[in-house]
Amino acid sequence: MARRPRSVQVPPGATTVRIPTQRGAKGAPPVFVVVSETRPTLSARIARTVGGWAWRHRTSWAPTAYAALAYVLTAVVHLTAPWMVYVLAPAATLPLLALWWVRVKSPERIGGRPGRLLTAAVLATLATGWTAATVHYGPLTVPLAWLWVGLTVAVQVFWLVVRRSK
Repeated sequence: MARRPRSVQVPPGATTVRIPTQRGAKGAPPVFVVVSETRPTLSARIARTVGGWAWRHRTSWAPTAYAALAYVLTAVVHLTAPWMVYVLAPAATLPLLALWWVRVKSPERIGGRPGRLLTAAVLATLATGWTAATVHYGPLTVPLAWLWVGLTVAVQVFWLVVRRSK
């Protein structure tokens, strides 16, 4: 194979492309490129467009993706290990306790924006509490499903605001 590949100009509407042989490839079999002549369907175009948009904006929508993953994993834990509620319920207080501990022991680490830390701690406490309640009662409980939607929207808005103001 040559060190510098040669580009091949494909005329519009061509169904066959001749790829020139590489230098030093004497006796090599010919290269065939098979290209579908059918145009992609409307659903394939839509899927490609939505997938491309989601890939380009993946960091902006990360909290929503994590929330969907958490919903599914919580449903699995509800079915396989309902005793986890006894671990998750006390763990729901940890974010606020950690914020209190940092504020008491080293307030200089809080920085100039304590409201962000408090908001993040409250959202993490609510999310862990929701997880504990969902593991106990089940993911299809209507009030918990609406709480999940509300928390997902709140965390997504918080994420976008914090990222924009940096």
